[in-house]
Amino acid sequence: MVVKEMPLHENLSMESRHANSLGTSAGSSGPTAGASCSRMSRRYTVSLTTAVLLASFFACTILAVGFIVYNFATCGDLEPASGDDIVCTSVHLRNSKHAHDANDGPKYDQDVRLPRSIQPLKYNITLEPQMSGNFSFIGSVQIRVRVLEDCYNITMHTEDLNITRNDVAVYRALPSGKDEWKSDSLRIHKQYLIGAKQFFVIQLYDKLHRDSEYVVHIRFSGIIKDYLQGFYRSSYKMLNETRWVASTQFQATDARRAFPCFDEPALKANFTLHIARPLNMTTISNMPIVRSNKHESLPGYVWDHFAESLPMSTYLVAYAISDFSHMSSGNFSVWARADAIQTAEYALSVGPKILDFLQTYFGVAFPLPKIDMIALPEFQAGAMENWGLITFRETAMLYDKGVATASNKQRVASVVGHELAHQWFGNLVTPSWWSDIWLNEGFASYMEYLTANAVAPEWKLLDEFVVNELQTVFQLDALATTHKISQEVGNPQEIFQLFDRISYAKGSTVIRMMSHFLTDTVFRGGLSKYLQKMAYKSATQDDLWGFLTDEAKTTGLLDSSTSVKAIMDTWTLQAGYPVVKISRHPNSDAVRLEQVRFVYGNRSKTDDHPLWWIPLTYTTADELNFENTRPTTWMPRTKTYELENRNLSTAKWFIFNIQQTGYYRVNYDLDNWRAVTQHLMHAKNHLEIAPANRAQLIDDVMNLARGSYLSYDTAMNLTRYLAYETNHVPWKAAITNFNFIDSMFVNSGDYDLLKDYLLKLLRKVQYEVMFTETPRGEEDVPLLLKRSEIFSMACHLGHRKCISESTKQFQNWIETPNPDAHNPISPNMRGIEYCSAIQYGTEYEWDFAFKRYLKSNVPAEKELLLNALGCSKEPWLLYRYLRRAIAGQDIRKQDVFRVFAAVSNTVVGQQIAFDYLRNNWQEINIYMGSQISNIHTLLKFVTKRMNTKFQLAELEAFVRDANWAYDRPIQQIVEQVEISVDWMNRNYKTIVKWLQREAGTLAT
Repeated sequence: MVVKEMPLHENLSMESRHANSLGTSAGSSGPTAGASCSRMSRRYTVSLTTAVLLASFFACTILAVGFIVYNFATCGDLEPASGDDIVCTSVHLRNSKHAHDANDGPKYDQDVRLPRSIQPLKYNITLEPQMSGNFSFIGSVQIRVRVLEDCYNITMHTEDLNITRNDVAVYRALPSGKDEWKSDSLRIHKQYLIGAKQFFVIQLYDKLHRDSEYVVHIRFSGIIKDYLQGFYRSSYKMLNETRWVASTQFQATDARRAFPCFDEPALKANFTLHIARPLNMTTISNMPIVRSNKHESLPGYVWDHFAESLPMSTYLVAYAISDFSHMSSGNFSVWARADAIQTAEYALSVGPKILDFLQTYFGVAFPLPKIDMIALPEFQAGAMENWGLITFRETAMLYDKGVATASNKQRVASVVGHELAHQWFGNLVTPSWWSDIWLNEGFASYMEYLTANAVAPEWKLLDEFVVNELQTVFQLDALATTHKISQEVGNPQEIFQLFDRISYAKGSTVIRMMSHFLTDTVFRGGLSKYLQKMAYKSATQDDLWGFLTDEAKTTGLLDSSTSVKAIMDTWTLQAGYPVVKISRHPNSDAVRLEQVRFVYGNRSKTDDHPLWWIPLTYTTADELNFENTRPTTWMPRTKTYELENRNLSTAKWFIFNIQQTGYYRVNYDLDNWRAVTQHLMHAKNHLEIAPANRAQLIDDVMNLARGSYLSYDTAMNLTRYLAYETNHVPWKAAITNFNFIDSMFVNSGDYDLLKDYLLKLLRKVQYEVMFTETPRGEEDVPLLLKRSEIFSMACHLGHRKCISESTKQFQNWIETPNPDAHNPISPNMRGIEYCSAIQYGTEYEWDFAFKRYLKSNVPAEKELLLNALGCSKEPWLLYRYLRRAIAGQDIRKQDVFRVFAAVSNTVVGQQIAFDYLRNNWQEINIYMGSQISNIHTLLKFVTKRMNTKFQLAELEAFVRDANWAYDRPIQQIVEQVEISVDWMNRNYKTIVKWLQREAGTLAT
């Protein structure tokens, strides 16, 4: 590690150190360095060589002593010096831009955990932000701490904050309720930053004694930046006037950018905030305002004083300063721009219902006195679960009934449910460290389906879980470079990388699996006890396993020989997932099961051979029971297993993994695949298999072929049944898998064969949904979503009626006298018709759409237009679009990702977007806030269609030149392209021959 001590700002004698108080301005000082030097009357001379040697020796001595002091002071080896012999130095705590930073190299060996010697108890935070001009802020924090072991150092976090020596003091805490400032301050030896760890170290001469309490007081200043992290600013326009909002985003490690703190999730404390604001604005935070008063020295400003919070982690602290309007229902309020507040009505209607549902489901009351939800003009994530103040991107909270789509409405309900579920999983009980962030995100991702189903059961959203979550994460988790759910992490970059589909989607799927094998009653009983016993504390996954095991054994579900931990550790502490191959034994009543880790690429790249405890559910052609999801039996952690069951061995066909509740794929012998396919190919028989299992069969067979576990002949044969399928769920699985093949074929000379086959499959379902709205209109959300997905695929494949209808509707919009006030295109068809019109249009259509984007005030509409603008076939328009995305004028910073994704989603745009990113990535990175994770996201978009050796070589050269080889997300991107190149070599000709042979015989 590198210890960076900043240049000396001033020299103070210890006498002046005692005389100084925190009430003195930062510019005050004691005797000057010149005065000290004047006492030296003798002069000596040395040779140049001797001077150089002495200077080198002196510098090395300082470094060595600094290293020893930091590493051993907390162990009690540093002896306190006495009184007047000590000279303290102050340090301006700002990183030098020329200093070497340990973050420049590989990240994986860095340990950024704070020492365990100090426990924070209470924070008292004062903030004075300037809401115009240079957007600076000043503040102070008073932290009451308890010492857990004798030490001399107080180590905490800070980043991007300015602190000088005179701004720091440490006091012995007096009994609660007494004035802590009356106690004597402790003598500070030095203060310094360890930049690579974002540590701020206060080193004392006086020993901090175990079980004693102290108060750390720090004044600081900073800038409210526009990087969408920490304490940041965003703007919006109203009545041609730019208005500003200051808000926070602290997860995972950015509270330290707003105030010095012990910024780890397990270090919970109570927080009291005091925030100054302009008279024409309001401030909201985690807790209610208890009083306000006029600012004593800042004209036009008011102090808002907030109630003390319950114990919580630093990343959950939140506040927002705005001129927003709000609506309330009891203790539940929503905040948004004044011209958009009415579109928050839907969130306000479902929020309290979801909160009531969760209180009943968990059996634990919501502990805070209020909830605020605020829709921010710019927000990098979808939403953030800050306790009592949930922050949202506008599209995740605002729903304009006449303009937004059915999917927008569904998204609002889902995201609100997700964030409210966090109020228990994440806020009330918090992971001890980021390694178990999946406990937060997995539970919230699972609960959002249950909460949406509670407020809108007609959406049948539970049926879509397998296609939205399980099947999508299967693709990422099939890479050799995937990671465990519970993954060790150290520095902030590694922590941020855990906020991926593994933590969210895989986390939710294994939780769903657990709820089925434990039964709902046992599962909820264990959760309730876990939340009650661990409230206001931090926990690990083992804590949860313990409560669920106790509940299962109390009810007799588990015997004494097993535990939830023994089962679930195989799913959370091992990377990837299994495929279970099931085959009949000739002349036997048994079927043979074999488990192996499922991977797409070269299986030799995975150096482990994990085994899992697998819950087995199944049905047969005779039983057709797709309702019982409780395991019939378990496959233990063995590679092979024989299941004695005559009904299985003699059945015409069988299907394992009912409703795909288990997180594993299923492969069968060829006879079973043929029998299942034959059953599906009868026009009505396919309805006897549950929709989720029809989706499972499609996704399993297509991905087994993609991973070379069976032939594409078998897989494509099964897809022929889709000519009879009209259910949304199986079609969603099919579209996802055909999209992959489409991306591989789109630049080939045989693409017409694939398009012809897919358009024939679409005929029946396309006729059912048609173009016109049904009498039920907006309320039939599943039908509207199915219509959108089916016609999006049809237009993409060049369906003539789809394209002509789209261009006709778009032209009607252009000819409307006031296109910004009236749009004749159905909201649920706009995304498709905008894209098709721009794809087959000219610069005129593109410019028309961009003008509508600039003038629209509806977040969902702006997103649709941004997506559509990337559909152009004109390279120069796409280059211009990418330049505008990072110009910082017309397109918000949060939407840069959307622009790159839209451009990359076309044949023409993919290479353009890759070239643009490769040539401008440093500029883009600076614009986006110098977080390399942003580049990871963009690179994922622009490489999605790559499948040639030349493209792979370009990518590898880019990664090598940018020195990204150590980053797991980059390794995953490179691996996916490698897999696509190999896929083309292995499977392209097979599929072409199948299409040539079979497509023309498809029933119509």
